[in-house]
Amino acid sequence: MKRSFALPLACFATLSGCAFEEGLPEIEVIGTVVVPKEAATRTVLDTDGNESEVTDVRFIGPVYLGAFPSIVAGDFDYTHPEMGPVIDPEFPGNTYPFGGTTIGRFDFACFEATACMVTTGRYDSFASIIDYFNTYVGTPLVDPYGDEVSSEKYFEQYCFDYYNVTSWQELSFLAVDADGNTDLDFTENADGDFVADFDMPATLYTEGMAIWGWIDSPSDAYSFSTCDTSRDGAQTNEYNLEFDAGGGHQMVLNYPSVYIFEGDYVSTEGYIMTSEDDEPVVNLDYMYTGAK
Repeated sequence: MKRSFALPLACFATLSGCAFEEGLPEIEVIGTVVVPKEAATRTVLDTDGNESEVTDVRFIGPVYLGAFPSIVAGDFDYTHPEMGPVIDPEFPGNTYPFGGTTIGRFDFACFEATACMVTTGRYDSFASIIDYFNTYVGTPLVDPYGDEVSSEKYFEQYCFDYYNVTSWQELSFLAVDADGNTDLDFTENADGDFVADFDMPATLYTEGMAIWGWIDSPSDAYSFSTCDTSRDGAQTNEYNLEFDAGGGHQMVLNYPSVYIFEGDYVSTEGYIMTSEDDEPVVNLDYMYTGAK
């Protein structure tokens, strides 16, 4: 909606002499994340039980990014945002982020088995989800009647009915744009690493603040530490379909160390903002290997 307002009377005479400084402390941080090829590579077993290394963008879990007063070394086996005092003995100190965002989030893909297993921006088709479960997770998708979901068309129609929609573009777990084209978050660069843009709106800017983050990589069982399986109860009109569809934990950026586990990739240096116009590049370059 277009809004108009009246200038103060003193400004009508010479507009060039009137300057308005809104003084808003919030900025929009737009930047790039670089994920090393290793973070998208896993050793998997084929149908004959043979091991092989596979690089697949679907192995990149949600990426969490925050703006923090600073990042420090020594508190953990990886760099971590500066923390405030410990108030609750069950939690470390709060990091008090100035803002945050994610590249991908957990989404429910219609069937109970997908709860806390599907990250947005990683799948461009129903077939891609079916293949992920069959090839990597090792547990095929099943419908509420216990039948294996092998048909992309059946998957599509079930989701249309479940969400009461009529097109792929209305299903946020599929990375498809308005024209029906693939719209994955990450693309592979010349070095074989994966790159994605991020947008961190409404971020309180302080010169010298650090943009830092990490990837919640899938565990050996292809589960995620930042997903709460008890959240977002999903219900349908059928009496026998009631279960939790899962959703992201709260306060993830406030207490990152609670959710970072072996195999997750963390930014070593982050990016130090020296100007409101900076376009940070955040490298998630360190794999945490220590035990919690």
